[in-house]
Amino acid sequence: MMKNLNHILSADLVKNNCFITLVLARYTPGSGELVYANAGHIYPLVWSHRQVTPPLQNTLAIEPPTYLTTRGVPLGILPVWEAPPGHLKLQSGEVLLIVSDGVTEVTVANPNLEEKSTMLHQTGLWQLLLQHQGALDLDQLLACIQAHNQTQEDDQTLLSLEVL
Repeated sequence: MMKNLNHILSADLVKNNCFITLVLARYTPGSGELVYANAGHIYPLVWSHRQVTPPLQNTLAIEPPTYLTTRGVPLGILPVWEAPPGHLKLQSGEVLLIVSDGVTEVTVANPNLEEKSTMLHQTGLWQLLLQHQGALDLDQLLACIQAHNQTQEDDQTLLSLEVL
């Protein structure tokens, strides 16, 4: 599908000096299999929901999320798009989160550095997720992200899948 999208959009994207990043994913509930293709997009992340629910004594003991790092170039960069698909078996209690770069590139105050502000990045997003224990609430997460900046410079899209 990604090859077809690139083929259809490539001439227009090149002509306008543009490109598109995206993640396509297919989850099969019966087997728990997640198959995905990533065209230059931010890495999706997966973590165990059970791992970050109360009681939580020490956030340092929590394993970081799994970043789905299989990816190719954005659409419109090359005439033929090629990249291997990523495969993962999701377990009960695991959460898949896909976000747009408008989320991870938001500018937030950084009291620990000499600089007054920095980009949230994926590590900062993970820290926000750790602060909001319990059921993942995308509205609450987005409100928290938007509370840290006054100007929204890009789309802020969040998509999650929790395996029951």
